[in-house]
Amino acid sequence: MGDRILTPFDFRCTYEKRDIMIIANTKEGIFLRWRDEERKVVEKEIPYADFSPYFFVEASNIINTDTETKVFLKEGYQQNEKFPATITYERGDWVNLQGDSLVKVTWTPYKTMKSDARNVTSKVRAYYHDRDIQTYEADVQHHYRYAVDELDELPEYNLRKWYWDMEWMQGGEHDGAITAIVVYDNYDDEYYTLTWQPRRDGYDDDGHENERTVLERFLMMLTEKDPDMLISWFGWKFDLPKLIERLHANSIDPRMLSPVHEVTGVEWNIKKRMRVLKTKQIENYSPIAQPIKGRICVPLDLAFERQWNDAQRGTLPSLSLDYVSEYVLGEKKLVSEKFPDKNEFFRRGWQEDTKTYLEYAVKDVELIKRIDEENFTTEAILSLQRLLIAPFDACFYASNMGGIYFMRNASWKAPTGKKGDRVEYDGAMVYDPLSEGTNGLHLGVAAFDFAGLYPSMMIARNISWETKSKTPTEFGVNLRTPKDFSKVEDYDMRYYNTNELGLLPKAVLELKELRNEYKVKMKESESKSEYVKWNNNQLAVKRLMASFYGIIAYQGFGWADVDLAASITASAREAIRIAAFKVREL
Repeated sequence: MGDRILTPFDFRCTYEKRDIMIIANTKEGIFLRWRDEERKVVEKEIPYADFSPYFFVEASNIINTDTETKVFLKEGYQQNEKFPATITYERGDWVNLQGDSLVKVTWTPYKTMKSDARNVTSKVRAYYHDRDIQTYEADVQHHYRYAVDELDELPEYNLRKWYWDMEWMQGGEHDGAITAIVVYDNYDDEYYTLTWQPRRDGYDDDGHENERTVLERFLMMLTEKDPDMLISWFGWKFDLPKLIERLHANSIDPRMLSPVHEVTGVEWNIKKRMRVLKTKQIENYSPIAQPIKGRICVPLDLAFERQWNDAQRGTLPSLSLDYVSEYVLGEKKLVSEKFPDKNEFFRRGWQEDTKTYLEYAVKDVELIKRIDEENFTTEAILSLQRLLIAPFDACFYASNMGGIYFMRNASWKAPTGKKGDRVEYDGAMVYDPLSEGTNGLHLGVAAFDFAGLYPSMMIARNISWETKSKTPTEFGVNLRTPKDFSKVEDYDMRYYNTNELGLLPKAVLELKELRNEYKVKMKESESKSEYVKWNNNQLAVKRLMASFYGIIAYQGFGWADVDLAASITASAREAIRIAAFKVREL
């Protein structure tokens, strides 16, 4: 099984924006994938030439377009080396928060370039940053940009899901070799087990399987069934890097895992005719990384943890599959009676008790599947993805969620995020039971909670980027309280104009209304599936609203604003103090 020869995609289905399911950023451009009415996969690749990366700079920095371009090409690269992109400038109605005019900077990589086109982005951006020229939205990933600019909605899909897990030899003659791969396919409703055994005395070698043939069968099945989603438990940390490593060790191109022949950390050296593994990249996949371009890789461990925390169920002491499955399902991983010692089981069980070994592997996949299906974990993320109209990987971190949302709704462009000195400010208020004299056993205790405290403060104070002011106004809200802002130095903007509703509170109000609509539909549901659907939708809205404070407080991010973050926490502390005072009165 050598390198797969890429052929042009067969577009037998009419491309419609609303049908998009998978959005990936590849070396060549934007890769789109969806299924037609018959569940057949349709793919489309949009080259950089048709949708080029771009960001913005202040118009005052661009005096003459022609001159600026020539300077760029001359200084941007080494002497006698052409910069691998065509740079263009466009003037329009774009402005920053202060109302300054912006120029759109677009670049198209040369088709003949050998390097990854995505690397050109960093080179273009660095040109301006090295010259202390402020850029705007230069940190937006290309596939995020495509989603914001080109997509109006994402549909509900019955995705083809693969729940998968692997086992490999730990010690002995075959140390490190993959011994078993188990997959559950939701379309087939079947478990598939792939394994092999080393030759023993008396066995016929003709046609005997080894690790390589198992890997080949796995890739053949992957190509044939073509799943949209690969779901694993800590697969990003263990299983996927191991799979790529063993494919490479068996002279199989790991890029065959991808429908576009691209896997992060795997490259092809044309001159040497060999595959190159960037081991550091592979071993350090982030949980939300989508290393297999064209397929969604779901870190179910992270997704479940986020879901658990959002539901305020407390902190899980462990995220191991064994602990979580016992805690939420009442079932544990399979234990071998023959090898009660787990290390011995992994070292000897494969050959000496193969039946139990494979049952163990299948049980792991079954637990992963049940955790997801019984908690609707991936479906909750897909609900958030549809709400954001964004790539799947944008639905995990607040900076991505909030950033995409406000890119769609703001009338100005946010500055590119950059690292700098952090400004400290007071956060939440936590009462000390000892100092308050409230420690010990109490009877007749009543508890109360603020419904979305931080979002509520955004609305109550009209806290937003465009409403803050250095001086009080007739209708302004004054938050200049030395006690509240004693740790904030050199920041005196503590006034928020209430003449017009700000972008931030407006977004909160609209999303609250949407969430209430989902809750009503949830209560009116006549089936479990319908109930789950609307519950996932309202939870998606809740998570998005919760991300707003995160993007404001995340210093170094383009939408971050210490003034807003400090004002929100100060308002929250004030509300808590008032509530506590009223309680003491009672």
